[in-house]
Amino acid sequence: MDLSELASLLNDRLWSIALILIVCVGVWCTVRLRGMQFRLVPEMIRVTFSDIEGREDGLSSFQVFCVSMGSRIGVGNITGPILAILAGGPGAILWMWVFALIGMATSFVETTIGQLYKGRDHEGNLHGGPAYSVGKALGMRRLGIAVATIMVLMYIVGFVSMEMVSMSEAFCGAFGFEGNQLVFALLITAAAAAIMAGGVGRVAGISTKVVPLMALGWIGVCIVSIILGPEGVWNAIVSIFEYSLSVPSVVGGSIGAMIMAGMRRGVLSNEAGVGTIPNISSMASPSHPAAQGLSQSLGVLIDTVVSTMTALVILSYADIGTLAGSGMESINLLQAAFSHSLGGIAPYMVALFLFVFAFTSMMSDFVIGENNLRFVSDGRGALLLMKGGALAVVFLSSFLANDGMFAVVDIMLALCAFVNTYLIIRLGGRAVEAFRDYSEKRRAGVSDPVFSRRCLSDDAGVTEWD
Repeated sequence: MDLSELASLLNDRLWSIALILIVCVGVWCTVRLRGMQFRLVPEMIRVTFSDIEGREDGLSSFQVFCVSMGSRIGVGNITGPILAILAGGPGAILWMWVFALIGMATSFVETTIGQLYKGRDHEGNLHGGPAYSVGKALGMRRLGIAVATIMVLMYIVGFVSMEMVSMSEAFCGAFGFEGNQLVFALLITAAAAAIMAGGVGRVAGISTKVVPLMALGWIGVCIVSIILGPEGVWNAIVSIFEYSLSVPSVVGGSIGAMIMAGMRRGVLSNEAGVGTIPNISSMASPSHPAAQGLSQSLGVLIDTVVSTMTALVILSYADIGTLAGSGMESINLLQAAFSHSLGGIAPYMVALFLFVFAFTSMMSDFVIGENNLRFVSDGRGALLLMKGGALAVVFLSSFLANDGMFAVVDIMLALCAFVNTYLIIRLGGRAVEAFRDYSEKRRAGVSDPVFSRRCLSDDAGVTEWD
């Protein structure tokens, strides 16, 4: 067994455990919050889009929402649903939806925990996430440093590398000329340097303009393709429910494989339960931590809509037998589906969306990497070293375009999920108390509830709230 096979085996074993933990804490969150994800979607929309302008003491909820959606909505929304269908049949999409509904409650809790235990650096900027919560709330700084180190490596080396591979392959595949890989590597590296020079503020500014257009553009293109697909949208939807309890023989899977495929694609796309999004959402400065929790619950929902549109494009293009027997990979299948409805422009359009999705994810990666580095060391030298290393990763990954990092990143993400589910078990009660405080004030007619840590049964480690 070589190293790649060993990494793949370890990855599968770890994620089998991680998914069980994430689903269990998701059900617990749903019960404790009384199914808030089914009742409060209008409130999620209200709090997200009523706080748009930036603040002097931190980013607005909408700015952070767009940065976090840049992380959630990535290449995985293009390739993930197709991989889930190929691995577990159309029914895997139904289980992706189930996980998303559970994940909305999980995202609320993990985000609210991050808001409660966030802190400020020496420049006064807000930071938070699992590493900060472990250190401040549980007094386990060594574990916090370990988590922060994994996050830095996972994002600055792992995810950035994966996204650069996707961007490079997309452009080199669409625009073929001598030396194209080097040219694109230099252009992407220059763009990344400009983004990092501007810091979190520049990422937030670009994200608020690009991410909404990116998501709406993808949904619009998918709708056109679905309508013109030979199988039709109705057959696509029916196939999801038809195969949800029986896996077609052409896939060679089982009910368990279908469920695992759907849920794993769900968590890798919307990131609920793994503790990554609180690294971004903790930078917001809302008047109540539960408001940011509601905003990030909406993020899970929107991410799932984007992924669902991709799945419907594929299922409206061909039945599962044809898909499984085609021998094509995810991007090839998507290009074939779009080519049927949109003609010769399809390869260039897919390349463009792959680039934009990967680039917005890369911007969020820098934010998360810096956030965790500041927990380990708040010195300027460490930050400059990280940025230099990140640019080296961007260039080398763009130029060499090797996808060998994927399994290693999945392993690190599973380790983060273990720590995050532990945090939810230990600190989830504080998030529930914050939710109750927010709900009571809203029922009393307060349009913008203000949080007081006195509503918590234990406010140890809560430093940024009165």
